[in-house]
Amino acid sequence: MYEEKLKKEILGKFSELRDVVEERDEIEEDSGLSYMELRYESNDTLYGELCHREMQRIDDIRGMLLDTKYAPLTGLTDEQIKELSFYADSTNLDDPTLREKIENNLNIMLLKLRGEIKERERQVKPLYLTAQIDERNYELYRQVIKCYIYGTFEASCVLCRAIAEVIAKRLIEKKGYGDWLAGKKKELKRLSIAGILREKLLIDKKVVETYSKIARKADKILHKKNEKTEERNALESIKLLQFFIEQITGMF
Repeated sequence: MYEEKLKKEILGKFSELRDVVEERDEIEEDSGLSYMELRYESNDTLYGELCHREMQRIDDIRGMLLDTKYAPLTGLTDEQIKELSFYADSTNLDDPTLREKIENNLNIMLLKLRGEIKERERQVKPLYLTAQIDERNYELYRQVIKCYIYGTFEASCVLCRAIAEVIAKRLIEKKGYGDWLAGKKKELKRLSIAGILREKLLIDKKVVETYSKIARKADKILHKKNEKTEERNALESIKLLQFFIEQITGMF
């Protein structure tokens, strides 16, 4: 009974999402402006509200899916969720044929995602840490792996950078260069973490470059609106982080 109620609520959210997207698309078509122009450069408050409502509906759907057998589908991209919403006709939510179509679509996507998840689990098996690090960072590293397995690639890359930065800072402080991190002297403010590792700790060039690659990818995700992050990017960041940790922990 609960599952039937939840399923109907999910279909309703799909329908609401479809309506919001259609209304937003109409504004784009009528104005001749792009999403970026309407969202960030125009004074069209309705368009901004629709974008906000769209994100809310997507979040609602992901949350509801967590309570169903389709829990792995919470890793769906926005485009995949919109694809499912194609079937949600608000005037026909009780139509068993429509509901069957949606459920079949969900089952197909679920099977596909399960296959992808199993493949990603296989790929990261060699990437579990053998180096000894503190419990907190070890748990964060496990979260990096989990994010990758379940398809949240941006989160995986950003977490990689956070872990690398914490470990690098601890090494810098342990070696007596913590004041360079704090920027207490004017001439020190120009040095980044990578610069301190390279110029003061004389860390091997390959290790410093590894840190920089991890940091650059995360910076692009955080600061560039159109930065795309694919599975291969997240896997590369994890491999780089594993190498960085195993090299750097021996220096403490």
